Amino acid sequence: MSEKDKDIFEEIGDKLKELGLEIKSHVDKAEEKLTDFDRAVEPSLERLSERLRELGKVIRPPMEDFGRRMKEWGDSVKPVVEEMGKSIKDWKKGEKKETPLKKKGK
Repeated sequence: MSEKDKDIFEEIGDKLKELGLEIKSHVDKAEEKLTDFDRAVEPSLERLSERLRELGKVIRPPMEDFGRRMKEWGDSVKPVVEEMGKSIKDWKKGEKKETPLKKKGK
């Protein structure tokens, strides 16, 4: 490989390193936001998972009280979904507080 070829690879490598350094802070912030979001909704997701496992029991025979069981199950899921919605709203409010206001024209 000639010296000129090595220079091309070094130039490409330097550009990739420069790009990596440029996006690193953005990737770190995105990871932090996803982690915060996960923490915010994880308890609700766990409860929703429990309710979904219960659904398997609800849809099994006997069928004579199926309607009642489905209603009870639906009633048990509604608060979990509402809680998850509240958690997401609270998380979004926290995100807005952390985001500095952009000045007009910039």
